[in-house]
Amino acid sequence: MDQNTLIIIGTIISGFIGLALFLSKKQEGGADDKGMLLLQQQLNQLSEQFSKTNSDMSRTIQDQFKSSTGIIRDVTEKLTKLEDTNKQVVSIADQLQGLENVLKNPKQRGILGEYYLETLLKNLFT
Repeated sequence: MDQNTLIIIGTIISGFIGLALFLSKKQEGGADDKGMLLLQQQLNQLSEQFSKTNSDMSRTIQDQFKSSTGIIRDVTEKLTKLEDTNKQVVSIADQLQGLENVLKNPKQRGILGEYYLETLLKNLFT
């Protein structure tokens, strides 16, 4: 339950207790002090319970927020790494496309082969 629900429930319970006290006060007349004391004790107990529940809920919400923040940070880092990897893949794909274009044309393929052969022969005889 969230905090607003607990406050509403506490208010309703307090209202019923007050109404019961008011009605019993009209009927009893002489036992007012004991009834008031009992009512005050019950209200104090309810107040303590609500305070404890409220602090527990606040602590739980803070823990969940810290956990969520950590998860979001991790996801952001991984997405950044994924984006970098994606850029590298696109770059490699572009380079392969350029190589494919060079190798499609027989004349360019021949020029490239001659260049590699020339470089190989220079390295062998030098």
